[in-house]
Amino acid sequence: MSKKVKSSYNSNKRRIFTASLIVFLSVYIFLPILNAHAIIADQVLAVVNKTPITLYDFAKFNKPAFENYEQMQKDASNGIFNSNDERIMTQTKKIINFLVDKMLIKQEEQKAALYIPPKKIDAYIQAVAKSNNMTVPEFKKMLKTKGISFHEYKKQLEKHFMQFSLLRKIYGSKMNITNAMLLNYYKKNIEEFRGREEEDLKLIFISVPTDASKILREKIYHKMLHIRNIAIKGAISFSSLASKYSDDPSEKNGGRIGYVYKDKLSPAFSSAAFKLKVGQISKIIPSKFGYTLLKSVGKKYGSYKSFRQVKSRIFMLLEKIKTDKYLSKLVKKARKNSFIKLLLVS
Repeated sequence: MSKKVKSSYNSNKRRIFTASLIVFLSVYIFLPILNAHAIIADQVLAVVNKTPITLYDFAKFNKPAFENYEQMQKDASNGIFNSNDERIMTQTKKIINFLVDKMLIKQEEQKAALYIPPKKIDAYIQAVAKSNNMTVPEFKKMLKTKGISFHEYKKQLEKHFMQFSLLRKIYGSKMNITNAMLLNYYKKNIEEFRGREEEDLKLIFISVPTDASKILREKIYHKMLHIRNIAIKGAISFSSLASKYSDDPSEKNGGRIGYVYKDKLSPAFSSAAFKLKVGQISKIIPSKFGYTLLKSVGKKYGSYKSFRQVKSRIFMLLEKIKTDKYLSKLVKKARKNSFIKLLLVS
């Protein structure tokens, strides 16, 4: 390996690569970094305008995928091949191409000699916190609960601003986000900005012993089916049936559990409960603990947030959409005008 390539490789070893920021606080994923003591051969997997992408870069970006690739290579050297090889190679090629695209973007940023003032990042964090009704310290705590370090979050913000500045320099006014665009999005997607819905519920729960046989389970299920049929016909009220048959503590209140938010219920329960109209009874919901019936007895719909309250959030969203769109165009153009060679061993 030449001194120039080795120097570039050593520089790459010092860089920590993380996934692109989803600016409006959706899901954050930070992929695991290899143990510093791991021994990795400096195999070059691709070259982008004389800059190598190495096996080490691959390992830093996605450790599980790297380990799969390494194991496949070891197996192949021993004459062992299996049905997962094609899937592993497809995944590996996708990752290498992704790293190539990231390298192209970084090279374009270096050409443009961009700089993002720390004050801009701090102001952005304040806006994000405010749009989520938090102070900055509260926002930091929220990040921590999601397993995200504040330092890493700021690094991702810097990367985002760097990319957006690059795109603005190249595509100019096409990157503009006007107040009219923000307002138009707000009007078209008003339901996104509604407060959380609450459901007032009653339930009947019949437990099933953990060691119950299939026959006993079916017997209990048919008992619940009979109860449901009575409740639907209205011959006996749901509350009376709950008081008589339910094994849940709510039976003392006629099965009433009160108002609940969707995210406070299990997926199976929330899916069933929030589809119900007021007065409607759910289908039987099975679980390893037993069988449940739900009845909706009321709904509360959250109020809509004002445009002013969510303006910053909409801006972040549209900025993300534009960034993704024009980064894709930039990468496509850069690929045509760059020297790219994949050296992946298959």
